[in-house]
Amino acid sequence: MDRAFSFFRTSLILVILFFLTITGCNYPFPQRAIPVPPTLPPKPPPTPLPTVELTVEPSPIPHVLIPVTGSGKEQTIHDQVNKDYASQKRAYGGDEYRTGRFERPFDKNMEYLGHIDIVKVTMTREDPIFIFVKIQVADPVVPANVGEAYFGLELDLNRDGRSMYFIRGARPFTEEWSVNGVDVWKSSSSMQPLASSGTGIPVTGTFGFDVSMLLEGKGDDVDLAWIRLSPGTQDTVEIAFKNQLVGGVKGEFVWRPFTDGVPFHPNLYDLQNTYTLEQAGSPIAGEMDYPLKEVHSVDNTCRVASGYEATGKEPGLCPLPPPPGKPDKPGDTPPEPTEEIILY
Repeated sequence: MDRAFSFFRTSLILVILFFLTITGCNYPFPQRAIPVPPTLPPKPPPTPLPTVELTVEPSPIPHVLIPVTGSGKEQTIHDQVNKDYASQKRAYGGDEYRTGRFERPFDKNMEYLGHIDIVKVTMTREDPIFIFVKIQVADPVVPANVGEAYFGLELDLNRDGRSMYFIRGARPFTEEWSVNGVDVWKSSSSMQPLASSGTGIPVTGTFGFDVSMLLEGKGDDVDLAWIRLSPGTQDTVEIAFKNQLVGGVKGEFVWRPFTDGVPFHPNLYDLQNTYTLEQAGSPIAGEMDYPLKEVHSVDNTCRVASGYEATGKEPGLCPLPPPPGKPDKPGDTPPEPTEEIILY
């Protein structure tokens, strides 16, 4: 009996231990909390980088023909100089506004501008490619503090007072030939039927010089016109232009030089047809329209024939030079004509 009871007790204890083991495996023990990462806002899509277009400046057109030096027979014009009358704030004479003859090397306050007051001009044509023109003025053109200065020419191929070409260059500072600042314009109306302006010289036309052939040294022919400070001088500017503009080596034309201190747009030429005398003013003291108003800081000369014998009927022509001298006796050589024209 005791033995059976002992066996029963032992079996019961084993059964209880078995159930405790089974239930202990499923008991909820405390667990460590696992941190949850915060929710981040979505990233914006990447911004595409701007497309950069690499621009390459076009290479400048190389120069093929560069002028050297003009030489040979000179055609010379002497112009009225106003330096002695600068303190009086007036021009001595020579201004014939209605015919386009300007003697106005003064600013709007009648202050004298010697660096644009033409003294003498020469032209030589013996080079096979270029025609050379030298414009000498009363004061040096080199100092930058003297103000703006432009030097140029008008070329009249019809010889009727209407210029076809307009060449103008900004004041040079070196003796090297350059096209920088050089413009060449053409008047599309210069070949149209003649129309009188009622001022003595036919008008250039409604459009003035309206076709750009060379602008700031850039154009179809970058060798067309050049400018430099004449070597060894400070008061003389030299312009060279291709003779193809005027018909080649034997071209016939009428020309005149000019200077500008405050350049007008080429469309406004001829100035006497754009501004009335009342608007332009006068440099001559005592005249009703004195002093200068809209048209100031400009000087030019009368017109000169080149490549042919002038008839004297060309509008605005300078006085014709005297005929060549005759030899004193047979066998003597007559002096060579200089074609020098003196204006006072």
